[in-house]
Amino acid sequence: MKRKISLAQEVGASNWLTALPIRAKGFTLNKREFTDAIALRYGWPLGGLPNRCSCGAQFTPDHAMICKQGGFICMRCDEVRDHTAQMLQEVCKDVTIETTLLPLRGENLRHRTSNTSDEARVDVSARGLWTRRQLAFSDMRIFNPMAPCYNNLTIEASHFRNEYEKIRMYEERIQNVDQGSFTPITFTTSGGMGPKAKAFFARLAEVMAEKKQQPKSSIVSWMRCRLSFSLLRSALLCLRGTRSPPPKSAHIQNLDFEQTVVDSRINELLY
Repeated sequence: MKRKISLAQEVGASNWLTALPIRAKGFTLNKREFTDAIALRYGWPLGGLPNRCSCGAQFTPDHAMICKQGGFICMRCDEVRDHTAQMLQEVCKDVTIETTLLPLRGENLRHRTSNTSDEARVDVSARGLWTRRQLAFSDMRIFNPMAPCYNNLTIEASHFRNEYEKIRMYEERIQNVDQGSFTPITFTTSGGMGPKAKAFFARLAEVMAEKKQQPKSSIVSWMRCRLSFSLLRSALLCLRGTRSPPPKSAHIQNLDFEQTVVDSRINELLY
């Protein structure tokens, strides 16, 4: 409970709770989403959850945030990536997602954990965020600070660990080969940001405020609220999403519907 309260106190973790539920702004939750969000925030028991996950483990809210079954872990990162790219498009040029890095041709990298694959890619890149005409690369990670591997780490240390892992993987390669800058962006599943992420979005808000001639404080508040709802909905998807295998049915990819209707003597209906 102490750790849950500390997570709730992180910058950005409470924006979804303090915003008015205006549907046109995208700041609404249905009844179950709201009660689930409150329960996740304070570690309260949740009803209607299965006893066992389809992966075989006991199903708990903490397990739901780390289980790779169903692909929800990738989906939650993709949603934040797309929102970030959309905001970058307002102020930057050459914005791309899933940006492939330039291949290595004999360059030696110091870190053994550096990504040396020819297919290496980062989540988003944009030109002109930090320095004029320079590409700024970013890669994201959303982690569950309640996972067992973080039991002996503070929340700040957990952010630092994830940022450092991303830096070792990409920074040297991007700086020396792609001639760009690299920023690791880390979030907790509860909505908190790492130090590098705070600096990244602060710079994005600053550039956006200058372009749109609006107060930076308003843009920062809106940005954090939007990211907070995106992270929350992703966490709720991990919690309630279906991980069981899909029901078996006839394959329809190459089905000839007209011939099937004729062969089966099905009465044709017009809607």
